[in-house]
Amino acid sequence: MSTLIHDVLANFFSKKQPQQTWIEYDSDWHSPCVISVAEDKDTCCWQAVKRNDNADLTNINNALGLELHPDIIAFYCGFYAPTLDAQFDGNNLSLIQAWNEEDFTILQENIIGHLLMKQKLKQAPTVFIAATDDDQYIISIDNASGAVMLEMVGKEPKRQLADNLADFINQLV
Repeated sequence: MSTLIHDVLANFFSKKQPQQTWIEYDSDWHSPCVISVAEDKDTCCWQAVKRNDNADLTNINNALGLELHPDIIAFYCGFYAPTLDAQFDGNNLSLIQAWNEEDFTILQENIIGHLLMKQKLKQAPTVFIAATDDDQYIISIDNASGAVMLEMVGKEPKRQLADNLADFINQLV
C-alpha cells in the first residue's frame, strides 16, 4: 500500500474530524470508527481507523481482468472512515470511504458496476472516489495515469483536477 496515500488520508481525516465531529448514526450499521453515540442516538462521534486486515481489491482485478492503479487500492483499503464533505476549488464534494466491512463489500460491487459500464461504453477505466453536488458528475481516478478527473456519469472524463490522488487530497478543504 502506498505510504504517501496513507499519510495524506490520515492528515485529511485529522483535519476533517474536528470540523465534522458528529455525523449521522445508525445503530444497525456498526463501525469501528464510532467513538461515542449522542444521547439522542441520532449522531455519533467518529475517528478514522487504520485497517489491520489485508484488505485488497484483487477480486475486482480478477473479475474484470485489469490491474487497478495502486492509488485506488491505497485509497479504499487503508482505513475505515465515514464519507466526508469537503471542497475542491470552491466546489462541494463527498469523499467516499468504507464505514465498515459490509460497506467495503458494497463499495467493491459498485466499483465493478462502474467499470463494467465503462467497458460497455468502450471507455477507458476510471474509479470513482467522490460524489459532487451535481448528481451527473463524479470525481474519479484515471486507472492508467492515476490522474484525478471530473467525470460526467457515462461519459469520458471531462477535466483533470490533479495529476495524482495525493495532490488532489492535499488541496481539499
